[in-house]
Amino acid sequence: MKKEELFETLGNLDPGMVENAGKYQRSRRAAWKKWTATAACAVIIGGAVLGVMTWRNGREGSAVRYPSGVTTVLAAYPASVARTMDAQKFMESDAHWDWWDSYRELTAKSAELQSGMDAYYQNLMKQMLVSEDENTVCSPINLYIAFAMLAETSDGNTRQQILDMLGAQDMDTLRKNISSLWKSNYADTPALKSVLANSLWLDSEESYNDTTLQRLAEQYYASTFRGAPGSEEMNQALRTWTDDNTGGLLKEYTENMAIAPETVFELVSTIYYKAMWRENFWEVNTEKETFHGTAGDTDVDMMKKTERMDVYQGEQFTAIGLSLQDSGSMYFLLPDENTAVNELVSDPDLMKVIRRDESSDNWYSPMVNLSVPKFKVSEKTDLIETVRALGVTDALDADLADFTPLTENRNGLYLSKADHAAMLEIDENGVTGAAYTELGVSETAAEIPDDEIDFVLDRPFLFLVTGQDGSILFSGVVRNIAET
Repeated sequence: MKKEELFETLGNLDPGMVENAGKYQRSRRAAWKKWTATAACAVIIGGAVLGVMTWRNGREGSAVRYPSGVTTVLAAYPASVARTMDAQKFMESDAHWDWWDSYRELTAKSAELQSGMDAYYQNLMKQMLVSEDENTVCSPINLYIAFAMLAETSDGNTRQQILDMLGAQDMDTLRKNISSLWKSNYADTPALKSVLANSLWLDSEESYNDTTLQRLAEQYYASTFRGAPGSEEMNQALRTWTDDNTGGLLKEYTENMAIAPETVFELVSTIYYKAMWRENFWEVNTEKETFHGTAGDTDVDMMKKTERMDVYQGEQFTAIGLSLQDSGSMYFLLPDENTAVNELVSDPDLMKVIRRDESSDNWYSPMVNLSVPKFKVSEKTDLIETVRALGVTDALDADLADFTPLTENRNGLYLSKADHAAMLEIDENGVTGAAYTELGVSETAAEIPDDEIDFVLDRPFLFLVTGQDGSILFSGVVRNIAET
């Protein structure tokens, strides 16, 4: 199929979205931005190759080549802001404040949605973060966008179960949420990278519903890839696209990514996030100390600072938040000595921490002697049972699943693969993270302290990274840290 024919299939899209099938030149990103952490996240929803819609991770000047046997229609993204400036000069320039004024308006709108998403966030974390000895990490916003795309390709009770899992009343509400979340969490400045991307992978021998393809392209900014599922060309294109849109942070997992021959379509959603602490830790203050993990004690690099900061005192934990430049915060929740860290994910006070209800008596502002370990956590998880536990069951049954909005008259399709891989790392300068979720749809079934406190993260703790609008970008539990 020629790229012009695929363009017609996707509907009356902006011709600027169609690019050379052999070469993918990243468009310049613009408008919405954030600061201090680096994170990448990819969600892949596949059910036989549907075609993939590709996104850019905001790295100007890079050109990605795809195999000639894979037809591509690439989405266009906002231009980068002040691309030639370094972070410090940008922060001091008028360009920063002009950008910030418009970005703040977008995040304010999205912030109004967040309380309605709290049940989704906490239900997901209950399933994803509980473990005995292993570190756990995931990207709630990435999963939300991925499953929203899956909802677009489904109908009937299959769609309703996905809507219920996401806490959305109907598709119109979900689409409004996605639009707001996207705009408020997409930023590409010298100081903040928070870049989202989506793609759709299709079988060149299959036919698909034009209306659904166009909606995914226009409302989800999804790029489309079309080729032969199971071919090395298609698999290489998938790995290349995912690596390129997650900053290359997940290569230990993406190297094994492949689209099975029986796949009808696959959806991929990514997030690449890089932000700086608003106030860095001084490396000279970092000291070797002991972390008491569930698997034993290890000597780790402990970052330190002393300053007055807001502290939340819950019934089972103490929490603080460190601000990220032009973005949200990274929250650290330390359970009380007699409380297991697994109990925190279901604690009703968890969401009160990130919603920052200043009227609550649980907040106070002592001088804090803070000790935070440098760490890197990563894992890969099979999501099938998680999806089932969250109420999405019909999609897993070929006799019940309904994917007709995309595949029209095709029956016997089901969600055959659901994997999630993620990593997050912090140091004196900020946060780096990445994650992807792969969903494949195929044929064939089967008490208040004193005014000065020590907040020492030297035993298992929970963390949350939020965007400027309060969206939970990454969450996890650190139970063990490798010796340094």
